[in-house]
Amino acid sequence: MNGARREAAASTFVVVALVLGIVVVWALIPSAAIRSAWVAERAGVYAVTGAGEDVLFRRTLDDLQSSLASDFQGWLGDVRSIRRGPWDPAGFSDWLQGRVVVTWLWVGLIAYRLQVLMGWLLPGMPLTMAAYLDGQFVREIRKYAFVAQSPIRHSLAMRVLWIVLIGFVAWLILPLPMPAVLPPLLILAIAYALWLWVSNLQKRL
Repeated sequence: MNGARREAAASTFVVVALVLGIVVVWALIPSAAIRSAWVAERAGVYAVTGAGEDVLFRRTLDDLQSSLASDFQGWLGDVRSIRRGPWDPAGFSDWLQGRVVVTWLWVGLIAYRLQVLMGWLLPGMPLTMAAYLDGQFVREIRKYAFVAQSPIRHSLAMRVLWIVLIGFVAWLILPLPMPAVLPPLLILAIAYALWLWVSNLQKRL
């Protein structure tokens, strides 16, 4: 019970620290940093996919324009109205306008990465399903061969899965240029961790 409570407390601490970190970064990061990260990431994706990168980029822009552009234009109008009003302490409206631009670029970067992820999921999903089914077959073979399951490897698989999921979240939201090969490597890691976890499940659950 104490171990479970410690793990829950650690998970809560990680989530709170992540949220606070995102808020601090959002409040301080200049828009040029996210723009340069997007440019660098586009170059990396282009080196891997070629002309297909332009399709991903245009699809991302179209989605943003159709779903969020009007909202952001309204927010920018509200910020400009603050500048024209009598209350604007220490250039608050300029900072707030910069945060609106940062939010737009950050959302666009996340949407672009989701488009890249969707492209890799096409070959990645069959691979993950094959790893899961193979893990099931290995488990059944061990069950009837009276081979003991390894709780150590099962625990290792759970840790690897959590690490990979954290890596996915970091890749998705961090406003830093990420390697273009990171998404397929994360998918491969998930497939391997899933195989390791399923193949070492206890014989009786």
